[in-house]
Formats: sequence, C-alpha cells, structure tokens
Amino acid sequence: MNSPTSPPSTASAAAPVSQGLAGDPATASTGIRAAVLAQAQGTLSSRDLLEQARAAHERHRGLNAIAWVDFDAAARDADALDERRRAGAPLRPLHGVPVTIKDLFNVTGMPTAAGTRARLPDFGGESLAVSRLRAAGALVFAKTNMHEIALGATGENIWTGDVINPYDPARQAGGSSSGAGVAVAVGIGMAGVGSDTGGSVRIPAAFSGVVGFKPTFGAIPLAGALHLSWTCDHAGPLTRSVDDAAAMFEAMSGRRTAHGRVARRPRLAVPARWLAGRLHPAMRAWFESRLADWRRQADITEVMTPVMMDSSAQYTVVARAEAAHVHRDVLASGGEGFSPGVLAPMRLGEQIALRTYLEALQFRETLRAELDALLRDHDALVLPSSAVPPPLRGQTEVEVESGIVAVREAVLGQTLPFSFAGFPAISLPGGSVESLPASIQLVGARDRDAALLGLARWVEASQSSAE
Repeated sequence: MNSPTSPPSTASAAAPVSQGLAGDPATASTGIRAAVLAQAQGTLSSRDLLEQARAAHERHRGLNAIAWVDFDAAARDADALDERRRAGAPLRPLHGVPVTIKDLFNVTGMPTAAGTRARLPDFGGESLAVSRLRAAGALVFAKTNMHEIALGATGENIWTGDVINPYDPARQAGGSSSGAGVAVAVGIGMAGVGSDTGGSVRIPAAFSGVVGFKPTFGAIPLAGALHLSWTCDHAGPLTRSVDDAAAMFEAMSGRRTAHGRVARRPRLAVPARWLAGRLHPAMRAWFESRLADWRRQADITEVMTPVMMDSSAQYTVVARAEAAHVHRDVLASGGEGFSPGVLAPMRLGEQIALRTYLEALQFRETLRAELDALLRDHDALVLPSSAVPPPLRGQTEVEVESGIVAVREAVLGQTLPFSFAGFPAISLPGGSVESLPASIQLVGARDRDAALLGLARWVEASQSSAE
C-alpha cells in the first residue's frame, strides 16, 4: 500500500522525471479499445496491464500521484477478469483496463480522505460512476492524491504532500485532480477519474500533457462523491487520447459518442476581447500559432462574450457558499483538520448573504444564455486551457500581458466559466511553451458531448499531422 504523508523533495522527484515519459512502456500509444481487443485475441491480459501500472508506480513514486493502492488485491481482481475471459465470457468495453479514482469518490474496499484531516460528511456508498466503470469491466485499482477537498488548483497539499509535475519537479501539477493527471501521464493506469468544479479535470490534464474531459453538467452521476459545490461539480476522465476519454465517458454516462463526427469545415469561435491581456506572452505566441495552423482547415471568428467577463466573481460566490454548507458541521465545531488555505475561503463562504448567492445563480442563467447563443452558430469556443505555463510550486502570482495577477485567476479563470455554466469542455495537449506542456481548450454546446468529442478528435488528428 502507499499513503504519502509528507511532500517529496525536488531531488526525490528528479529521478522519475529524468527517466522521461515517451520511453515508458506503460505510456505507449496503445489505447483502451486496442487493449481490450488485444485481450480478446489473447495477446494481452488484465494482469499484464496491471503489472505495467505497478512498474510505472514504482518508477514514479516521487511524483506522489497515488493516495492509496493495494496491488495484491488488484492482482486478484485482474486474475478474476482474466479467468472470465478464458471462460469465454464476452469482453465488456473496458475489460481489464486499469483505472485510478480521485480520492473524493467512494470506492468499496478503499478509504476516502479527500486530501484532508477534517471529518468528512456522509455521502453514501460506492460512487455510481465507479460502479458503472466496474460494470464495464474496468480494473479500479488505486486512489489518486488531490488538492484538499478539491478547493484549489495547484495540487499542493500540506497533509498529503504536493503532487509533482512530471515534466519539472519544481512546477505545480495543477488541481484539484492533480494525482489523476500525473498518474495518466506516467502510465500508472490507462485512465483516471477526476472531478471538475472550476477546472479541476482540465487544469491538471493541461499541466501534465494529457486529455481532460469535463462533460455537460449531470452527464456523469455524482452519487457517492464528496461535493465541493453541488451546482458546479462535474465528474470526468483524464486519459492519453480523445478516444480513451470517449470510452470512459460512455461507461460512466451511459451515452454513446460514435455519432460525434466532423462532417464539414469546423466553425470555431475565439473570445478575443476576453483573452486580451490575460495570457502569458509565450502562451499568446503559442496560441496564435495554433490558430494560424487551423485557419487552413477551419473557419475561425472572433466573438464578444461580455457576460463571461464577470463570471469569476460570481462563480466564487457560489462555490464558496456551497463548500461552506457541505462542510458546515466541521466549520461549526471550529474547522479542525482543514489547512489554513482551505479554511479561510470556507469561512468567507459562511458569510455570503442569501441575496448575494441568489444573484450569482441568476447571473449564471445570463451566462448560459450568452454561451447558448454563441454556440448555436459555432461548433466550439477555443482558447488555451491555462493562461500561463505551469507555475512554480508555492508561486502565488504570475505575469501576463496586462501585468501581475494571482495564479488562481490565471489558471482557473480560463476554465471556471464553463463548469459554472455547465457546458462540456475538453483540454487537449498541443505542444509546449517554455519546455512545459501547453493545451487547447474546446467548449461545446450543452448536451452535445459527442459532437465536442468528435471535434476534439479532429483537433487531435490535425495536431498529429502537423508534427
């Protein structure tokens, strides 16, 4: 088992990072559907896939991605899946695929701590999303580390230790699904399940150079998961390809995505006025280069999003008020077990007046109307997943075109409008900025998750052909 309690040093993380990612046998290009097919053909087994994950875990322990794992128990589960295959049972869509789960989803036989020492409220039995993964044949084998109670985007945690960026141990891994992003990047499992309230799937995916998909609000059930903000929370997969994200989404949502195909020249919208002054100069140059490449194959227009300009403040009202309510019993008894950095915003959440909260909910409807109208005429909104490359661990401010801003605004500001409004969004790796991963975010119309995944496949393919 593995249960880190202190931050790994930069030195301890350097060895796994220096081994590189591309040469890792566990990070080979084989996707989920190919792995299932190989098992059906008898050239691969569930136990093989688990042993790849175990080897990657041993190589990259210093990155602190894993909160809890019992490989002996997982091996028994893998052997049972292999026996089922040998007995001639039809293989399910995720048969034998090793999957990690963020440590705020309940998993039978595994503890749930949500990265905190505070007492958690009761939120039921095994997560419905996890149960659906098991029903699809997935091998659920480990829990991943996270930002405390999901209230933060850095992956830094004084209780469990920081999750370390796999590209540079001095950098943040993003959050709050930090361990999930890192685990997928280095091959500790083929996919991870995270949650996304303001960007907590897309940010760690961007910082670790993997795919992070946040579907339409409610598409994946959250029964059996610890809420941060129940009107903003989403569950979503982190994977190494769009097709893998689609396979995970289908299993957890019960929705099909095969019909999502790009049948004509895509129409993409860039919120240019909103992005003005927000980006790090190097991120601006990278983003403009991506747009220049796509203009040969897509229609790209600049659009106005005046309501979105005010979304950060209104999101903060809702998220903090709801987080304070979720954890009201511990807060009422003094907040014991919460770190100062998490306790402070929840104390502010306790003070939010009902009128202010309701006005923020009303604002959300206006934001939804703005995005609905924009996406009636466009296939997706396109923008960087983060305004800046991964900041340094401990860094609280960054420089962008307009000056110095808080890390929270530079990172969450790019993602939170779309979780606040409940629109599907996906982060796709798209090269590098200053030798660190850089990612494109696509935002689609509500309940058109399949169409967004189809467009994401087009982007993924166009970037591969450009390389």
